[in-house]
Formats: sequence, C-alpha cells, structure tokens
Amino acid sequence: MDLKDNSILFREVVKSYSGKTVLNHLSFEVKKNASVALIGNNGCGKTTTINVLCNLTTYEKGEVIIQGNKVTESYTSYKQNLGIVLSSPYYIEEFNITEYLSFVANFQSLKKKVAKEQISNLVKLFGLGNEQEKPIKSLSSGTRMKVSLASALVHNPPILILDEPFLNLDIESQVLLKKILKAFRGKKTIVITSHNLDLVADLCDAFLIMYEGKIVHRIDTGETPDIEMIKAKIISLLHNKNQTIGLEWLL
Repeated sequence: MDLKDNSILFREVVKSYSGKTVLNHLSFEVKKNASVALIGNNGCGKTTTINVLCNLTTYEKGEVIIQGNKVTESYTSYKQNLGIVLSSPYYIEEFNITEYLSFVANFQSLKKKVAKEQISNLVKLFGLGNEQEKPIKSLSSGTRMKVSLASALVHNPPILILDEPFLNLDIESQVLLKKILKAFRGKKTIVITSHNLDLVADLCDAFLIMYEGKIVHRIDTGETPDIEMIKAKIISLLHNKNQTIGLEWLL
C-alpha cells in the first residue's frame, strides 16, 4: 500500500469507551482527491471515526495516517489542511458570525485581506448576510450548521471531514451544499458521514458500509453507478453473509 496515494489511512484502529469497543480494528483508505461516504445506522462508530481522524479523541491500537504522517496527540499541525464539520460543532457562542469566521481564518494563518474577501464570499454563499452581526448563541440550529460549513471552507483546505453536514439544514440549503460538494469532487479529499444514503448518493466515489465499529463492505460507484442498484447490492451482500444489521436507513 503506497502512502503517497492516500490522504487518509486507518489500520486496525481500536477505540473503546468504558470497556465497550466502539471501533473494532477499523481499516480503510481514502485516496487523494477521492470522495468517500461512511454509511451506517446511528451508533455504528461513524462519529467516533471522525473524532479520531480530527485528533479530538485518542485511540488505543492501530494507526491513523494523514498525508503520510501518523496522527498522535503531539501531531496536530495537519489540522491546517482539514476543513471540519462536526455533527455537534463547537463555537465561541458570544462571537457573531463575522467575528467567529475571522477567528477561524486567523487560526488558519490566512492573511487579513484574503480572510476578509473569503469570509464575505462565504457569508453571501450561505445567505448569512442578515444574521452576520448576531451572536452565534442566538442563531437557529440550521444557521449554526451553515456557519460551521463556512468555517470549514474559509481557508480552502485540501481535505474536508464532514460529520452529518446535512443535519438541521432546510431543503434549499441541502441543495446548495450538494452543489458545493459536487464542485469539489475530484479536487479535494472528502470524507462524509451519513445515516441517509440518499443524501450522499451522487456525491461520492465509494461507500464504506459501517457496522459495530468496522467496515463490512466497500462499494465503488464506478462499478455500480445507480443508487438503487447500490441499495440492492448492499442488502443482498448483507443478507448473503447472514449478518443481522438494521437496514431501515436504506429503505
């Protein structure tokens, strides 16, 4: 396996909470500029995978490698190459939208002129103009998610890590986000999680089906481009393996 071809690599990663194994020898790879979706029911380990990937929590065994470097508690400089959206984002809630995006831009070492221009563009893109002077703590959950998306894009990172990014977005905003992610396809490395296959069906090069902390199957869209065929293939594969996995998220 050539690390140069991979932006992200998990090797036999184990993570437990209170004695319960959440990531069970998890292994997968994401090649440079590929778009990959982690798909599975709530509780399958998707968010823990994201937290490990973003160095928000440690892991006990295995290796996590990003752009050729192993992720450890002391290795954090790679985060400047990441745009991160968490399903439960962290904010400085007293800041207004402009202040918060300026804070993120400064943290990512953007020059002030560049930051100002890109923040202005993102505020327009996500329709935040009427609320940009309001403190984040006063915003709706959907608007907060838009702020999180803008903060992930402000420094134009080569890798996007998106944990349930469609959560709380209205239909118009979901359509906008899908349009943005389609434009990035083949140009950025994207890892996106969802419990809803339909939302990410036409955004990804591959689907990693996750169950009980490990990948039980990978489907490349080049081999199976039709979403209904993908659904049928997943159900058939799981049934053939006699695995008892809840499939309500597919139906």
